[in-house]
Amino acid sequence: MKIVRKTKNGESREALLKEYFITASLIALLKRVGEEAAKAAPHRVKTAAHAKVRI
Repeated sequence: MKIVRKTKNGESREALLKEYFITASLIALLKRVGEEAAKAAPHRVKTAAHAKVRI
């Protein structure tokens, strides 16, 4: 898909669409890597321990 209109900032619509799809693919990839890492983990902690905070 090619759109040649320019935005107020001078970017072309095509560049913005490419950036959107690259970002969407990266998010999907990171989600899949996270799911696979969770499967490979030896065990999952269901309740996280609270950390002591010093004030």
